[in-house]
Amino acid sequence: MAGDGAKKLKPMSMTRSANLILGVCVALASQAFSADSEILISKPPMRWLWGGFGFHNSEATMTGLMSEDFLNQRVLKTFLEISPTYARVFAGYHDWTKEAMDRFADYYDQTFRKAGTVLYLVPGRMPYIAKDFDIEKYCEDVAVRLEYLVKERNCTKIRYYCLSNEMCSGNEWGWFNDHLDLFKEYNECLYRAFRRHGLDGIGLMATDTSGLKLAEQIPWATKNMDQITDTYCWHLYINDMTPGDPALYGRVYDALTNLVKVVSYKEKRLCFGEFGITGKRNQRIMRDDSSYSCSHPAEARFSAIARAEMGLAALNAGCVNAVSWTMIDYPDPFLREDGDTAAEKARYDASRFSGHGTKIRYNKNGLVKWCDDEKDYSSYPDLYTMGYLVKLFRKDSRVLPWETKDPTLRVGAVTNPDGSATIAVINWGEAKNVRIVCGHPFAKPLRKYVYDSSAVPSSPFNDLQPASGTVAATDGVMTVAMASKSMIFLTTDYTDRTPSSVTGVKISREKLTWHASPDIEHRYYRVFKDGAQIASTVATSLAVDAPDAVYTVKSVDRWGNAIR
Repeated sequence: MAGDGAKKLKPMSMTRSANLILGVCVALASQAFSADSEILISKPPMRWLWGGFGFHNSEATMTGLMSEDFLNQRVLKTFLEISPTYARVFAGYHDWTKEAMDRFADYYDQTFRKAGTVLYLVPGRMPYIAKDFDIEKYCEDVAVRLEYLVKERNCTKIRYYCLSNEMCSGNEWGWFNDHLDLFKEYNECLYRAFRRHGLDGIGLMATDTSGLKLAEQIPWATKNMDQITDTYCWHLYINDMTPGDPALYGRVYDALTNLVKVVSYKEKRLCFGEFGITGKRNQRIMRDDSSYSCSHPAEARFSAIARAEMGLAALNAGCVNAVSWTMIDYPDPFLREDGDTAAEKARYDASRFSGHGTKIRYNKNGLVKWCDDEKDYSSYPDLYTMGYLVKLFRKDSRVLPWETKDPTLRVGAVTNPDGSATIAVINWGEAKNVRIVCGHPFAKPLRKYVYDSSAVPSSPFNDLQPASGTVAATDGVMTVAMASKSMIFLTTDYTDRTPSSVTGVKISREKLTWHASPDIEHRYYRVFKDGAQIASTVATSLAVDAPDAVYTVKSVDRWGNAIR
């Protein structure tokens, strides 16, 4: 298999193949154990730019529904540990209230600003298009609100905007699929409104449609809307395959490759705007809008790999970026009603500005659960594959092509501007030793992060799994052991360091407090009671029930380093 998803291995040129073999023959002979499979990663001078993996961060408009502990210990902590460099959010509504916008901007300050996350906004579903619908006023209202966010709240990383999620209008999914002339007209109106308000830095995306059958809309958009379109966008969910299906990667890769080719003729890029694996859903009174990991818990350990596999297909196909739906589950469905208290109004705003169907959908596609009834905020296995995929395959990297004869392997590789590199390998086959021959030099040993479906990493605090040691490469060659149905990340994108010590730790009235870390690389804190971890949080306080115990607080930096 080749990194371009082809069914057969694409032969390398004779010169490149000979040079590669001669350059590593000595290193191959020195390997400590023999390999069952081999991956060849090349480094051509012209490689495509990668804009980052990310999530649909639905929680950005729902913080008013969260308890302080859930916000600090699960949501903000998970975001900052992963630090996505690309994200999608339901935002930019024409009727967005100032209170709701400020709540979003506060979340932006706590997350996107710190991570340098590029944002792609889409206002859920457009309103129902009635006969008296005033599109000029609608677009003006959107532009006024975005101008407030960009110019007054300094949300400058808002880079993309799309007219409507998956071509929806009112209660009808895909309404614009049958009204493409209006879709073009309304985008032209947005284009003019953005320029009236000095929002030239926000580019329009088209068409944000979903599914293989509707992929033809992208060629249509290139022919009819290219002058006003910054980047093209398409979604895909797999519901007729099970994790480990050997055809999954090829289906995703082939579809994306075709669309990338179409938009490249216009010198544009393609965003994989939403992706996931769902399986068959049972719809009764309430709508099941959950991931395969949620609806098939016994197979979640495998679907976590399949979700990452779809991401690698997007990387290798030439997409500019990709969004996995979602980072945090939606809360359980809730009724929409206004009220007099701040909590009631926050709930009302969340129902209006967080997507469609919050009163009827069980939208459970996250890495972290949101179940207030059961107080279940634990992680899905997906956290331990997608967490590192998003963390390590960040924006401004360049993609390395790869080849292998082993049809059970999937690979992704990038280099960063600082010379660091990351390689991800999925093994759907039996346990094996995999030799990796890479044309990019490694300046230091590679940290190894392992996801083994037979022993899924797990943290009660949703911390990412620690590194499983390092791997040394000799002249770009290394051999790693891989379990069956597993995924590994190998990276030099780290710094060995000791974070600053946390000071000012004290207890008063069953509340533990400490001073904020001054370390510029700080991400979150781990709190220990008598030597055992009891929490991970971004806050500088924690309620405790044993004031006579010995408490320790440690800072964790961007590379996962902490004081031992």
